[in-house]
Amino acid sequence: MRLHTRELLYYTRYFIDVRLRGQRRPLVGGINITSFCNLRCAHCPYAADLFPRQHLSRAQLEQMFQTFLDHGIRILFLQGGEPTLWHDGDYRFNDLVRDAKQQFFRVASVTNGILPIDTPCDLVWVSVDGSPPVHDRVRGEGSYEALRANVVASRHPNIYANVTLSRLNVHDLENCVESIVRDMPNIRGISVNFQIPYPEVEKFSLSYEQRAEVVERVAALKRRGYPILNSVPAMRLMLRPGWNRTHWMIVLGHPQGVIVEGCGARHVDPQICQMCGYGVMAEVQSIWRGNPVSIWEAFRLFRIITA
Repeated sequence: MRLHTRELLYYTRYFIDVRLRGQRRPLVGGINITSFCNLRCAHCPYAADLFPRQHLSRAQLEQMFQTFLDHGIRILFLQGGEPTLWHDGDYRFNDLVRDAKQQFFRVASVTNGILPIDTPCDLVWVSVDGSPPVHDRVRGEGSYEALRANVVASRHPNIYANVTLSRLNVHDLENCVESIVRDMPNIRGISVNFQIPYPEVEKFSLSYEQRAEVVERVAALKRRGYPILNSVPAMRLMLRPGWNRTHWMIVLGHPQGVIVEGCGARHVDPQICQMCGYGVMAEVQSIWRGNPVSIWEAFRLFRIITA
């Protein structure tokens, strides 16, 4: 995946506009294109029926794409539910991705890996919630093996693991990371996040004290050479309420057709944002503050994903 000159110039101009000129406009857009899923994970608000089951229509998505582009968004994440289940008649997920890639610099997806990973997305994030027995307790019997088999069989060049820690799996962090490296060697990096306390599943979220302990364990894993993408300074930002002050860089579209600034929690209840656990937002915030470690980690990742 090569970085084109036009893309580099856009990012440079964006940085000048928002950091030096004080403009506030988004760069990344995510769309929960469906609330349907082929799993019922213990920690998931969709499994708790917090949202009605529905797909966004192709027309709705095309309208969201245009709205995103008009606001300056050039990086698109397609999410769910399970996004690979999405369709509008015979027009399927991969058709949507191919059309999106004609409009955005980068298109990524987040999947549970239960179906084969043959998407034309630039990046694919697979959700891994623990070593095999823990992952299966969270996501359902046999889900780890299905995920593992599909990751290993995939020829996609840019697959990353997305680990969300909660009271269900925090004890298993080290085993989870070791399992990913051992069982899915074509995964290029691991991102660690914290469970967000959505209604119906808030009991699984970690306290700030528990998060602090996790950060030190993540730092230890990085020192041992495991491919953790998070920078430690960014993770430490997530140890107090209200840390996320750059949420305007991201907008999210919901299956209900609503577009909101920041993540989906702001649509459900803005107070949930006090416990934001999205690692990528912490990285953005840390870079924004000029932390040299986070900036270096970002350059290192940037070299990886454009290789």
